[in-house]
Amino acid sequence: MTTSRYSAATIDHFQHPRNVGRLAEADVVERLDDQPTETTIHLYLKLEDGRVVRATFRTFGCSACIAASSAVTELLVGRSLGHAPSADEVDAALGGLPADKRYCAELVAETARRALAASS
Repeated sequence: MTTSRYSAATIDHFQHPRNVGRLAEADVVERLDDQPTETTIHLYLKLEDGRVVRATFRTFGCSACIAASSAVTELLVGRSLGHAPSADEVDAALGGLPADKRYCAELVAETARRALAASS
C-alpha cells in the first residue's frame, strides 16, 4: 500500500482491521465474488430485533478492499434491515479512496446491501 495515495483512516483500517473473521453465530452470511478484480468478500451479520448487533468480515483482495470491509462492519452495527451503508458512506468513512480504488467501496456496499436484503 503506497501511503501517499491513501488517507490516514484507510491506512489505519488496513493495518488494524476491525471485526475480522467468521462469526459462528451469524444470522446472515453474504458472499460476493468479483472476478474482474479478483476480490472475494464474506460478510457475517448477527441480528437482534431487526438491527445489526455485530458484523464481521473476511476479504481476499487489495488493501483498499480490506480497509473498506473493515469500515463497513463499523457502519453496519446499529443499522436496521434495509438501511445498508452506501458506497459514498464507506468512502467517507475511509477519508476518500483514490478514484481507481472507488470500486472497493462499491463492492463492500453491495455486499452489505445484499446481506441486509437477505435478512428481511
